[in-house]
Amino acid sequence: MATLYNAEEADVICTGASARSLAFSCRRAGLRPATCDLFFDSDLAEHCPGVRIPAGSWPAGLLDGIEQLPALPVIYSGGLENHPGLIRRLEERHEIIGNGSAVLEKTLDPFAVSSCLAGAGLRVPEIRQPGEELPMDPDWLSKPIRSGGGLGIESAAEAETSEGRYLQRFVDGVPASALFLAGKNGSTHQALLLGATEQLIGESWLGAGGFTYCGNLGPIELEEETLREVGRAGVATAAEFSLRGLFGLDFILTDDGPVFIELNPRYTGSVEVIETSCGFATIPHHLSACRDGELPSMAPPPSRACAKAILFAETPVALSASHALVEDDAGTIADIPAIGETIEPGSPLLTVLTEGPDLANCEAKLVRLAREARALFE
Repeated sequence: MATLYNAEEADVICTGASARSLAFSCRRAGLRPATCDLFFDSDLAEHCPGVRIPAGSWPAGLLDGIEQLPALPVIYSGGLENHPGLIRRLEERHEIIGNGSAVLEKTLDPFAVSSCLAGAGLRVPEIRQPGEELPMDPDWLSKPIRSGGGLGIESAAEAETSEGRYLQRFVDGVPASALFLAGKNGSTHQALLLGATEQLIGESWLGAGGFTYCGNLGPIELEEETLREVGRAGVATAAEFSLRGLFGLDFILTDDGPVFIELNPRYTGSVEVIETSCGFATIPHHLSACRDGELPSMAPPPSRACAKAILFAETPVALSASHALVEDDAGTIADIPAIGETIEPGSPLLTVLTEGPDLANCEAKLVRLAREARALFE
């Protein structure tokens, strides 16, 4: 099916490892995105023009892919925050609507992020350089500095290499993520909390394992003191790193409050959950925050719960016309591979989105829809 417009008629480029959710956020805001990513899934291709880069060329292949598109403003999603040099190259031809290369150089330092949050009186896990002697306990993780989606995180005791990695003490609790908009009023940096979601991490019913990110449920209600701490964390990081536009902070909800573990200085996977639950288009405010420093006075309250789950292939899967991914009132299927494409084990197969009156209802529907979708490939 042909898209409704071509790349020459687009007004923004959406890029990242996967651009579908970002592009659909832009479309909900009335923009016409062109895309460049690793997948160019069939539902994205149906609605937006785009360029798909070969998996083996990531991330440098994005430069060649984007150069096939007009010199439009660029918004990026997950993966590119790890490559400030690539963003610097893009800045030579494109307006970056988001955090530029100079900001990303600073946010890539986990010790700077941890120091910023601790300095604001917030709880963070202990972190150490690789090779440092650890206490005699097993609760330490080896994490890649250029991380994404929880990939590459492993037990420090089992890690085979320390290159490009750091050590972080494991924190037990509920994994969560807060979504913010950052702007600047004069010399004052501001951050508006748009909402928080529970993260789905390493869920076996989704074919994931370890610390792999595989979705969000939200928004979650935070106790008053936790809400204050999360808001303070957003303001502290926005000011320390001169953040602008959408960004996320991952944290662990413990019995003693939130423990902050990671900063994501770009459009995050939770945006479409927050947008759906609040009926709120984030992209116009992202543009205003990045270009003019302006933030809305407040975030709209949620009117429903929403959930997303990424289903991973457990065996090699080739999507055929007979799979007929039928949607119903219970939810939506997204990130659908092209017919005939083979998805290797451990790779994302598709995304399930649903909504409902509360989180329990959403989670139940999410589990059912994911199992029904997987059954089509067995």
